[in-house]
Amino acid sequence: MKYLVTGAEGFVGSYLVPELTQESGSELLGLGMNPKNTEFPFPYKVCDIRDIQSLQQVFESYSPDVLFHLAGQTFVPRSIENPEETLLINVAGTLNILECFKRSGKKIKLVYISSSEVYGNIREEQLPVSENLLPNPVNPYASSKLAAETYCLQYSRSYQNIETVIARPFNHIGVGQNPNFVVPNFCKQVLDNISKNASSEILVGDLTPTRDFLHVRDVVKAYLLLANKGQSGEIYNICSGTETPISQVLKWILEFADSKLVSKQDPTRLRPAEMKRSLGNNSKLKSLGWAAGISVKDAVREIFEHIRKTEYSS
Repeated sequence: MKYLVTGAEGFVGSYLVPELTQESGSELLGLGMNPKNTEFPFPYKVCDIRDIQSLQQVFESYSPDVLFHLAGQTFVPRSIENPEETLLINVAGTLNILECFKRSGKKIKLVYISSSEVYGNIREEQLPVSENLLPNPVNPYASSKLAAETYCLQYSRSYQNIETVIARPFNHIGVGQNPNFVVPNFCKQVLDNISKNASSEILVGDLTPTRDFLHVRDVVKAYLLLANKGQSGEIYNICSGTETPISQVLKWILEFADSKLVSKQDPTRLRPAEMKRSLGNNSKLKSLGWAAGISVKDAVREIFEHIRKTEYSS
């Protein structure tokens, strides 16, 4: 089996690629935007998915059987600041990949990584949210993901050689995540204060929303399952099926640190359209044989201990 992974050098890619390389008889090529002088322990090519000519060259020289499309602009605040960039990367980039599929004529399976953000703000009676709920995106990132989903499903209906499976991951967390995201950000703020023996507050946004967190290893396990058993044209929620308040995440981190620091709301961290609750229904994914293996608290603890050991040990 020949695998192509866009965004291979990213957070999720760093967990997915090792799993694929361990598969007997498999080949793998990673695509990304890291400079040419960066070394990776797997075949890697610098390629901007917005450049269809470069993508076409990859498809002609490598000819994959399965493509995991991880590449994208994934940070919601950045999408609000620069919606055009988000559109070009997440929508036009995905469309370029589909065009390369079409031109190749070879049967290829695409596992497209969308986002639970496409659901938008969910009413209480709609929780836990299933894949059948009509999407209602509330930010440019979510809108871009939904548009790309639509192209994926349309191409799979229009061209017999293209199979597409849509993954809608909820909030995945783990070691190596961008420090702008909530768990590593809180960890670093707490550890900064402890290391400086300071008593300043932890700057936070709105702590009341809940999120359906899942360890990235369990997310990757789901993606691999979708490549093998996911049905073309279908959408699958990737989630734990439990919700955790953001305030609870901060409480855990303070517990791990044995700290009594207090939080202070920072207006710059508030989103203009915040999703208040996030809770997914994962029964469709479970029907393929998937099950989560790591609790949310253990995932947060792992991130905290890693940051403390690698960045704050004396």
